[in-house]
Amino acid sequence: MTVRDEVLALVAAMAPDTASEPDLNSALIGDLGYTSLRLVELSIAVERAFELPQLNPELLAGVYTVSDLVDLVEAQKDRI
Repeated sequence: MTVRDEVLALVAAMAPDTASEPDLNSALIGDLGYTSLRLVELSIAVERAFELPQLNPELLAGVYTVSDLVDLVEAQKDRI
């Protein structure tokens, strides 16, 4: 399973709005119904799933879509 597939599965499992299946262009807040609290929960789940160090708020501030999250995870995995 690729990072992309794992992130998509995690986002789908945690998405508050299950009416639509997330894709790379899905906006976490607008399309999938994530709230700020749910985004914090997602960031913790991503840290654990990919064994990443704690993601700082500056990095997370640029994450709007599933694709942004995939890019962030891949970049962080490359650093460890």
